[in-house]
Amino acid sequence: MDEQSAKSLIYKYQAGTCTPEEKAIVENWLIAGEVTKFNLSDDELDEDLLDLQQRLHTDIAPKRKTLWPRIAVAASILVCLGIAIYSYTDLNKESAVATAYKDIAPGSNKAILTLANGAKISITDAKNGEIIKESGIVISKTADGKLVYKMMDRNKRSRTKNPAYHTIETPRGGQHQVILPDGTRVWLNAESSIRFPESFVNVKTRNVELKGEAYFEVEKDPKHPFIVKTSIQEIEVLGTHFNINSYLDEQKSVTTLLEGSVKVQALMHHNFSVIKPGQQAISKGAKDLSIAVADIDQVMDWKNGDFMFKKESLNGIMRKVCRWYDVNVEYGEQVDINQTYSGLVSRSKNISEVLKIMQAAGQLKFDVIGKKVIVENN
Repeated sequence: MDEQSAKSLIYKYQAGTCTPEEKAIVENWLIAGEVTKFNLSDDELDEDLLDLQQRLHTDIAPKRKTLWPRIAVAASILVCLGIAIYSYTDLNKESAVATAYKDIAPGSNKAILTLANGAKISITDAKNGEIIKESGIVISKTADGKLVYKMMDRNKRSRTKNPAYHTIETPRGGQHQVILPDGTRVWLNAESSIRFPESFVNVKTRNVELKGEAYFEVEKDPKHPFIVKTSIQEIEVLGTHFNINSYLDEQKSVTTLLEGSVKVQALMHHNFSVIKPGQQAISKGAKDLSIAVADIDQVMDWKNGDFMFKKESLNGIMRKVCRWYDVNVEYGEQVDINQTYSGLVSRSKNISEVLKIMQAAGQLKFDVIGKKVIVENN
């Protein structure tokens, strides 16, 4: 292989876009200590890649053991060296990766629609096309699985004083996208639900209720503010893009703004805050509200199809894993659930891939029994 081709392959490795065969080639170079012979400048190589090469060459190669590459953070961007995760507390401990797990597939598009009369429809099982037509609204399912609400006559005025409400709920191991009657797009994460009027005609405000996590792209309508209510926050917008994480087991509600402007108020807080893009409003209780700078990549990992962890506790990581793979977790007595990890892995992988990567840190071992993940110290 010529020098330019080798350099291109190393760049792909650092970006995490190598095929398994290409990844093996680069790791063989690392073990042999040959990466530096391709005359790459310091700006072209991550420090972690050079450090990994040194450790592989001096410690691992003589023993012919496997070490998963670490995730490096460069210029505030998390670069995937393969698919890796490591512990901040013990980076040098050798890995003991299990060779087999009972595999569990990742989540997929799954949701249940509950109509105003209580009737339930499985969106997952519904055929593409029109699902139901009622009260001047057509509800249909697109070829890529989205649920779309559409007014048959936008000028038609609702005769009912109180609008009828629909609910879309995703189970554990599910996610879904819906286009609301006003054109607002909503992406629901696993174990989440949104309650909304079947029509926004004849309303002063467009009110919806959220449990769990969702990303919103709100259709602009200055005369009719869009309001999202969670268990401890109320978010008011005119038209913008934002994410809300309000799972009950997370013990806080976090609203993160990507575009536009939103007004956030804790339900029992007298004052509200207007946040800007790149900020998030955090409430740990109905009377609590604070503003912080957001890590947008980490907030949006689930919508982008990834798990991205940055100094996140084992307990927090496993809560996300449990929701997406529809499993429960059990910790051994000596396991430190507050130990932090960082890493990046695709949500499209089976649970075995996630657990192998976690176990590669060298401090934990996992076992899967049915729908239970047992975590023990290694």
